Amino acid sequence: MDFVAANAAVLLGAVLQAATGLGAGLIIVPLLALISLDFIPGPVVLASIALSAIMAIQGRREIQTNRLVLLSFFLCAGVVIGALSISAIPLHRAGIAFGSLVLIAVAISVAMPNLQRNAPVVVSGGTFAGFMAAISGIGAPILALLYQHEEPRVLRATLGMVFTISSTAILICLHFVGRFGPHEAWLGLWLMPGYLLGFVIGQPIARRLDRDKSRRAVLVISTLSAVMLIARSL
Repeated sequence: MDFVAANAAVLLGAVLQAATGLGAGLIIVPLLALISLDFIPGPVVLASIALSAIMAIQGRREIQTNRLVLLSFFLCAGVVIGALSISAIPLHRAGIAFGSLVLIAVAISVAMPNLQRNAPVVVSGGTFAGFMAAISGIGAPILALLYQHEEPRVLRATLGMVFTISSTAILICLHFVGRFGPHEAWLGLWLMPGYLLGFVIGQPIARRLDRDKSRRAVLVISTLSAVMLIARSL
């Protein structure tokens, strides 16, 4: 039942991302953490690679290369910092850390809807996104804001490439700090069907949803889930 509920959470996040452009992690991570903290961060990062790689391969000709190398470098730097920091978080307090990072990501999404992709923003945004992704599996909202003014096909392809790079770096770093092994890999494989099904049915469903209302729904659900996760972990 845990795996059924987990894949339902992943599917919901994938569909809402297709409708709103926000990172699916805002929905998926707090809901998965409420089911079991074992799903965060390694398994959910591994599962998301299936979707990210498909997005990058399908749209490889649409990838926006402007500042992509700079972003990737500082994204990986943030991943290393996050992976080294995660070992300092006691497992019984992990829910507080995950919930707090969700609330930070929601606040950034609300406060910076017109973020511009200049060099200082790319450096700081990439580092912070990598740090958050390594700690909790949530880095996509910040990266999505950097590319929010691009056409949807460019947005999907570029973020797919960035997510694939960052996810690979996260898994390598988590492995070296003892937070990603065979058990986490097995859990991640069980989450992949939700991502793949979300990719298949996400676009047709998204066209029927109101983008602004769906965006507000993502932020509200994410906030409530994060608050519940923090309260349960106290």
